[in-house]
Amino acid sequence: MNNEYIIQMASDLSEIAELLTTEGIDSSQLYRISNQLNQVNNFEYTLLPFKIDINKDSKFPKKISHKKSASNLELFLDMDIEGDNQGLENGLDPFKKFSLNIVIKGKNKNNSSSKLLYAVHFDKHNVSQGGHQAHPVYHFQFGGNRLTEDENNKTTNLDFGQALFLDAPRVMHHPMELILVLDFILSNFFPEIWNKIKNIKRYKKILIKYQKDFILPYFKSVVNHLENTTSSWNAKDIYPQLVGN
Repeated sequence: MNNEYIIQMASDLSEIAELLTTEGIDSSQLYRISNQLNQVNNFEYTLLPFKIDINKDSKFPKKISHKKSASNLELFLDMDIEGDNQGLENGLDPFKKFSLNIVIKGKNKNNSSSKLLYAVHFDKHNVSQGGHQAHPVYHFQFGGNRLTEDENNKTTNLDFGQALFLDAPRVMHHPMELILVLDFILSNFFPEIWNKIKNIKRYKKILIKYQKDFILPYFKSVVNHLENTTSSWNAKDIYPQLVGN
């Protein structure tokens, strides 16, 4: 990955931040990361808990367990990534390190001491660590550490009530840099905002570029495996349930 690509990535991130700002979302962290990319010319950054109020979107959530008591819902997004410049340039794995947490916190109007928490984790698995379950190298998993620990690694002491949490299936998913992550967040948790901006010409242009760079090589590897052709990535790292070859 050359410096021009990273500089353009910084510019694209600023454009996305500008669009989100018009929707009332504090995008100061996005501008900070954009400036960082411009200065260091290195595809590596950390997003501290980035907050968006759920009440900014009237279309979400339609279904919720505490429908009459949940209030003050806020989504927090944090991520830590280190890019692999050579991998991205050659259609290989674009990241050396990737970790993403999506956490929704809320208050219970009927019980001031009760905390409401929803958490999803997405990361890159260290294949060398092995494991008995199917473990796609990039995967989503409901829950994760954020159900028992906060972003400062302090115990949350949640009352789980009748809910049962265990090792949830790890669902394979393509890798995403920050722009694709933001689109994922908007499309799943803020559909009203997403439907307003997804057809804006400059938004579409930016998304198409990063989808081609980060998503296309991933799915090509799976297709190549199934067609018995040469694959850039190890397809079984992406999709452990694949058979043959």
